[in-house]
Amino acid sequence: MNWSYETCCVNSTAAKIHAMVDRAREITYRTFARYVTSEHLAEVFPWYTWGPGRKGGLRFKDDFAIAYYRSEYNGRKCVYINHSAIEYIFTA
Repeated sequence: MNWSYETCCVNSTAAKIHAMVDRAREITYRTFARYVTSEHLAEVFPWYTWGPGRKGGLRFKDDFAIAYYRSEYNGRKCVYINHSAIEYIFTA
């Protein structure tokens, strides 16, 4: 699958975000990575270290402060990341 960034909670409505969070199921990074490529993530989160063989810096998948979820956003299936209390939403 190749899902792309839709929006984040800051640019959405409380009703849409609450509905999404209420239906959410936590997933692993590995499951999340089946939906969203590292290239898409690098566009949204450029401050992480990306790519094989790169040394130094924090890698996205190793950040303990990130949680991954599967749900629905605005009637569409989605996966999202909770990063620093902000939901970043990716859809098909």
